[in-house]
Amino acid sequence: MTLHPYENQYADDNVYGHAVELLQRIDLPEDGIHLDFGCGFGSIAETIRDRLSLRYIGLDILEPGLDSLKSRGFEVLFFNLFDPQAGAAELRKWLPAGVPVVSMSFLDTLEHLAEPNKALELLHRIAKEYGCPLVLSAPNVAHRDIGFKLLSGKFEYTESGLLDHTHFQYFTDDSLTERLSSKGLHEIYRNDVLVELSDQNFPPDQPLLSADTPINSFLRNLRRQIDDTGTINQFVRLYLAAAPKRLADEAMERPFLSVVTRTQGDRIESLRETLLCLSSQTCQDFEVLVVGHKLPLERQLAVERVISDLHESIRVRTHLVKVDKGERAAPLNAAFERASGRYVVMLDDDDLVFGHWVETFKGLHERNPGKIQRSTAVSQVWDRVGSEPDGLATRCMGGYRAEYPETFDLLDHLVQNRSPLHSLAFPRSAFSDLGFRFDETLTTAEDWDFIIRVSPITGVASSPEVTCVYRRWKNGVHSATLHDECEWKSNYQHTLRKIDALPLILPAGYTRKLRQMLGQESLAVAQASDRSRNPDSDARIEEQAEYQEALRWRLYELLHSRSWRYTAFLRKINDRLRGTSGLPDMMVWRFNTQDLEHLIHMIENSRSWKITSFLRSSSFGRR
Repeated sequence: MTLHPYENQYADDNVYGHAVELLQRIDLPEDGIHLDFGCGFGSIAETIRDRLSLRYIGLDILEPGLDSLKSRGFEVLFFNLFDPQAGAAELRKWLPAGVPVVSMSFLDTLEHLAEPNKALELLHRIAKEYGCPLVLSAPNVAHRDIGFKLLSGKFEYTESGLLDHTHFQYFTDDSLTERLSSKGLHEIYRNDVLVELSDQNFPPDQPLLSADTPINSFLRNLRRQIDDTGTINQFVRLYLAAAPKRLADEAMERPFLSVVTRTQGDRIESLRETLLCLSSQTCQDFEVLVVGHKLPLERQLAVERVISDLHESIRVRTHLVKVDKGERAAPLNAAFERASGRYVVMLDDDDLVFGHWVETFKGLHERNPGKIQRSTAVSQVWDRVGSEPDGLATRCMGGYRAEYPETFDLLDHLVQNRSPLHSLAFPRSAFSDLGFRFDETLTTAEDWDFIIRVSPITGVASSPEVTCVYRRWKNGVHSATLHDECEWKSNYQHTLRKIDALPLILPAGYTRKLRQMLGQESLAVAQASDRSRNPDSDARIEEQAEYQEALRWRLYELLHSRSWRYTAFLRKINDRLRGTSGLPDMMVWRFNTQDLEHLIHMIENSRSWKITSFLRSSSFGRR
């Protein structure tokens, strides 16, 4: 016998079983009435009667389903949800006197209504009048299978399921919650049906759907970090009647930038300097969130005094946010949650920025919306002087150093961080819409970890404008003194393992850069030429690669030897006298054979290396 498309069977692990389980969480009185709106063939009728000892009544306009229920001994009522006002009057006349309605269900029906608000208003009225719960289900249009197929331009209706051809409405987790809240139905429990592969997971050779493809792996990870609804097939929720909730006004004016200043209240003098920099910005379209992390009362009061001393024009836009748990990343996540700006930038309590800092970010945004906006930073050595009770003061120990590049290079950042956090303004939607979070398991390098995870997705717009100073402290307490080298390396490796586990998006033009870095362009030409002339070319190529690798290790050993470390101060003095900047950053994996040979020759023939020859004698050992 051919079943009707909606003649579905009850099972504990499908939407009907999940709905009944929710009702079992409520201590329902026996012998009351259960109203099943849009009942169809009454898949839950026997279970409601036998397990919950309730009087089941099915309500629908589809006669095949009502006939089936009547033949099984259940009460039914022809009920038109398209005209709920008339239906409500008829229902009140028809319901038996003295028997209370103790529960209701509305399963996989809301999506079939052209005007669902009227039906929800009716259900709210009944739920409020009888004080009974409502269990409701609806399909999830945000299941990842539907989203991935939409990327290939496919939206394929089926006879039933997620994209049933008779659906008028489509819901996500947020839109369903907002719709029911606005009609006075307050969610108290959820028991959603999860499926890894939905009825939209076809055809099997679709690369976006196949779990073995890099694109699917990338999309799954992105979808998973956005929220946990990517594998929900059907929302199954239990509601009680409440006052209708007014939806938030999305049209409210938001500042361009939220400036997040993380502090523990132990650097009041530098916090004051940091906030003073904000007072002088040429563009004042920002708010300030001073995030007090684990502030004892005395320090909290000191931070509040600094804020109260600000000029009123900026004080009214400055708010103290307290975070009492977690490591360095916890206050950053808390600030992102609270931030109302379209972009968020982190400005720690020992950072300095110039007057056009915000203006530069805003100009970048106007030309490159949605990207990370990056200005250029310089570094400067500072120290702290003075003592209690007179108080500490800060002073710079020299000029600016052009330590950071003017443009953002993803591959360079995969090796080491080349962008101080206050030189980057992140689009808030990366947090709110794409689900990116600072990794709260990290005790250091949380900024670098966040940058290399977000930047491949959003891209980075760079400006050569120098807008901020990274202060390198000669004394006092800072992250480098609070965490030992082993801890830094552990966090570094943890981040790299996360990146290595997933496909990586590279910006346009990076394949050429990769070929250049690996030396493959010239090597490929030489290899093809040698093979045509000499059968021993493969051996020579392998020998050349081994020689280059040996040079890299030799250079690494030289740069990390005691001889080179102990003479660093001499080279700094020499560089300052000559006005030079010394050797470049040693990313040895990027140098070709000639570069490596040249650098090794320079070091081994340098004055630093010659005057420390005694360290490499037999009594001291080579290093």
